[in-house]
Amino acid sequence: MTNRARIPQEADVVIVGAGHNGLTAGCYLAREGLKVVVLEASPTIGGMTCTNPIMDSVPEHDFNEGAIQLTGVFRLSRIVEELQLAQYGLKQIPVDPAHVQLAPDGSSFAVWEDANRSADELRYFSSRDARRWLELANSLRSAMKVVVPYMNSQPTRPLNREMLKGLVGAARNPGPLWGLRRMLYASHTEFLEETFETELPKGALAAMAAFSQMRLDMTAWAMIYLGLVQQVSNAMPIGGTGALPAALHRCLNAHSGEVHTSARVDEILVDGNRASGVRLESGEVIRARRAVLTGCNPTVTLGELLPEGTLSEELQWRVKDIPIRKTHATSLKINVALKGHVSMAKHEKWRGDGLDLRKYLTAWHTLAEQDAGWNSLVRGEWPDPVPVSCAIIPSAVDPTQAPEGCDTFWMWSGVVPVTPQDSWDEARERIGDSVLKDCAQYYQGLDELEIDRTVLGGPDLEKRFNAPAGNVFHVDPLITRFGPMRPAEGLGRYRMPVDGLYLSGAGTHPTGGVCGLPGKLAAQALLRDQNPTRLTRAVRAVRSGAQPNNR
Repeated sequence: MTNRARIPQEADVVIVGAGHNGLTAGCYLAREGLKVVVLEASPTIGGMTCTNPIMDSVPEHDFNEGAIQLTGVFRLSRIVEELQLAQYGLKQIPVDPAHVQLAPDGSSFAVWEDANRSADELRYFSSRDARRWLELANSLRSAMKVVVPYMNSQPTRPLNREMLKGLVGAARNPGPLWGLRRMLYASHTEFLEETFETELPKGALAAMAAFSQMRLDMTAWAMIYLGLVQQVSNAMPIGGTGALPAALHRCLNAHSGEVHTSARVDEILVDGNRASGVRLESGEVIRARRAVLTGCNPTVTLGELLPEGTLSEELQWRVKDIPIRKTHATSLKINVALKGHVSMAKHEKWRGDGLDLRKYLTAWHTLAEQDAGWNSLVRGEWPDPVPVSCAIIPSAVDPTQAPEGCDTFWMWSGVVPVTPQDSWDEARERIGDSVLKDCAQYYQGLDELEIDRTVLGGPDLEKRFNAPAGNVFHVDPLITRFGPMRPAEGLGRYRMPVDGLYLSGAGTHPTGGVCGLPGKLAAQALLRDQNPTRLTRAVRAVRSGAQPNNR
């Protein structure tokens, strides 16, 4: 990071936001010789992926402030290989199983990358559920041959060799994909209740894909997440998720790019329907010779930073309707610094396979509890209990995140009300106590070993990360808001209707989470526009009414 006083007055590309997507885009652009300047409002880089000592009382305990892990999608993106991030210090620890569902009696069920291992565990409870798990896994495996290549491609120009191969395979053997048809219209709860008869797989697949009210039609599509984790496991970077933006920053510097923190952008400058630069809150102006690319929430980029009247009236309405509160949910993240090691001996003894459960994401609430929790949100009520979407002891995986002999613990829930009847300041202490008391039933010693904690709700995440409604996805993860419809119709191509303006970040294709693809694909779209093919030039000329130059 460089001192604010030395921000250059111009660059080829100005990037707004030094989250992992903005930095990823910057690296791809700088590698091609473009002069890149990244501007970040916060005093540190990384956005929600940053890792910091966030409690003054325990400066040696580090916590991921917003993110959880590197998703399997990130590991399928080839970003690490293409940007040579290992060379810039990124070290990853694969996390398999991706999730362990716990029961009060000490039993558990692990969701492994290998579906056969999961089925073997389920067979102890129900041979029918084991068979159903393998059937679902087989169907999802076929879907992934189309879904993963699509996620790695431009949303409006998706066909590539791998995707075409998957489509041909599906046409020749449609049976497995046909088995997923109910996912397109059934509710999440309905699908799970029909598919499984025991509680552990139902609870696991409700917690792993906690995206929206579970009784609504067309919410079973969330099962696609299981297909992704069975494609490739998630990973934890050594040093926390903040190790990813740190490696990206070093990569960017190596290609002469710059990052400036505490540099809040107040306005995107537009001259003659072209994004020409940005104005900072301080009044400084940085001109963009080629383009402006943002990693912000799309409602911020298009609804706040762009001058009023830049977009057509139709698109302005679509921006206002981008859903960030439609699921009625926001996030709760509780970080706890511990003066010793918590134990999960009860559940580890039941398993008897030597699996250290402290190292993996766990949850324990039943499908019924999670379903009821989502229903509470619509009424603005706090669920009782608050469903824990996942919890973990990160220091068990990576001891560098806590002093020797100590632990860090955090839990995250995506099932808390975005507009509660009582204010967050009134509820914070009560909710924190209640949730941690629940967690202590599974993490023995959590209450006695606590040194300090932070309890972060939607308003805290909004303030810290400039994320409206504390929405970690930027745009609500609804089935109608993916692909070219993410974030909205006419705005899903990275290239905005304003020349030279590109939208990236979690609110663009393919998804939120720590995957980096919105940054990579937005950069590729920008580079393609800088070096268009003859066909692209001809198409644009026809659209503009000019005569194409075919020389």
